[in-house]
Order: sequence, then structure tokens, then C-alpha cells
Amino acid sequence: MIRIFQQDETSVRKVRDIDSFSHSARTLWVDLQNPTAAEIKSVEEKFDVDFLSQQEQLEIESSSRYIEEDDFLIANSNFLVPDSEHRYANVPVSFLLKDEMLFTYRNADLKSFADTVKRIKSKRAVFSDGAQIMISIFESRIDYDADLIEMVSGEIKAINKMLDLDANLDKEMLLNINDYQELTMSIRENVVDKQRVISSMIRSDGWFNDLEQQRLRTLIKDINSLIDHTNFIFERLEFLQNTYLGLIDLEQNRVVKIFTVVSLVFLPPTLLASIWGMNFDVMPEMHWQYGYAFALAMMLLSSALTVFVFRRKNWL
Repeated sequence: MIRIFQQDETSVRKVRDIDSFSHSARTLWVDLQNPTAAEIKSVEEKFDVDFLSQQEQLEIESSSRYIEEDDFLIANSNFLVPDSEHRYANVPVSFLLKDEMLFTYRNADLKSFADTVKRIKSKRAVFSDGAQIMISIFESRIDYDADLIEMVSGEIKAINKMLDLDANLDKEMLLNINDYQELTMSIRENVVDKQRVISSMIRSDGWFNDLEQQRLRTLIKDINSLIDHTNFIFERLEFLQNTYLGLIDLEQNRVVKIFTVVSLVFLPPTLLASIWGMNFDVMPEMHWQYGYAFALAMMLLSSALTVFVFRRKNWL
């Protein structure tokens, strides 16, 4: 799908057909979402640009993430999209600036792009070139990452309130903590990726004016704040995991303690039963009329005495 945003004297309008857009109007943004090979070729021929391949967009080297030449600028960045519950997938997005026009190439429906389109349609922001639209997309993305971090922080608080010795300590909770660790790691990787790209944009030569440079520097401050928050979340998750494992150890120790006490309580009666169960000919209690009752009483007394000693020692 191709969307072309053009600016005339009064507003910005959207065109979906590349062959019918106005040559008199100023083109600000050409957005390719899940494009076909024919659509990519038509845009490249119409505007004399070359898009990077999917493999090139996924390269992690700095030279591949940001390319700046005299007549064009290319920036590649990963955007998180929900994949399943607590799981997000990376979607590469390629930005290309040429002749004050922005070209974007992506294979997913991204909220930050939709928000920017809404701002253009509602005329809440005046966009005079593609660089401003590019910065607006990054601003929206950083806001979305901040919301995602707040969501993770809130759910971690909820898990923390559930942790006590009376809770059902099962592997599901530990797996949830691991999922949040993976999600926080993905958020941090994406935020750091934005930091590298925007830092390169700030150092660019003549592609962004003073006002746009100021917006980029503000973005860097926001990104640094998000990185600090992710570090704090990592520490909380590590503390939460250690607390959970500690509670499991306490629960296991309590169970072992119960078995130990039960074993020791029944140890004296077992000893007495073993003694009186010997098959010797000469045993005074063997033919005693009250021998059976006496043996039972001694067994009960020995168990009661063991419990009494345990309670005096505060072992129970």
C-alpha cells in the first residue's frame, strides 16, 4: 500500500494512487506499508530513490543503521509491535530523506505512524517538510515506549503485591517474571536503537534546522530518561525474582521442618516398640497383665515429651 501526502496552499491531502497525484502540489511524505515489488519499483522510478532491502534494514552496524550523503539521508530503526501476551516483535522501518521529502518503508501497521497521520489530518501540527514528519514519528514512538514501560511497571507492582508465603507459589509466576524481563530487554534495545539514530541525526550536516535540532535534543533527553527507567525495572525484576525464589526456599524449609518434627515425634515410640518387640525369652513385661497398656502409655508420653521440648525451644 502506498500513501502520498501532499501540501497545497490550504492543507495536506492524501493520495493513494501514485499515477494520479498532483505535480503542482508539494510532496511531503511517501509511506509504503507492506508494499509489493511493483509498488516499490514504481516509487523508486517516480522519485529517483533506492530503498534498502529487508536484509540491509536488519543490519546492526552503525554504518547500516544511518547513512548520510549529500543528496539523501537513510535511517533504519526497529519498532516494537505486539505479538502475543507480554511478547513483542521487532519490525524494521526505513526512513529516507531526499529533497525535503520523507520516504518510509515498513511491513507492519504501526501506532506511531497512525498517530502522525491523525495529526496531519486534524491540522494540529503544521508540517512544512519531510524532516518534521520523521521527527514527529520518532516522538510518537518514544511516547508509546514510555507508555509501555509504565504498563510493565504497573504490572510488576501487581505481582509484587501477590507475593507472600500464603500465595500459590507456582512456576507460572516465575515464568511471568521472566516474560517481563524479556519485554523490558526488548524495550531497552529499541530505545537504545532510537538513541543511536537520533544522535546521528543531531550530528547531521544541514538536514535539520535549529528548531528541529531542538526537538531532537529533547528526544534524546526523553530517551535517556526511558533508559534509566528500564534499568530501574530490571533491578525491580531481579529483586522480585530473588524474593520469589526466597519464598520458595522458605516454603520448602517449612515442609521439610514439618516432616522432620513428625519423624522425631514418632521416633521415641518407635524405639520403645522396637525394644518390646524383641523375641527374648526373659522379658519382665512379657507376661505382665498391664504390659500392653503400659507400653501404649509410655509411647504417648514419649511423643508428648518430645513435642513439649520442641515448643520450649521454639522449634514449633
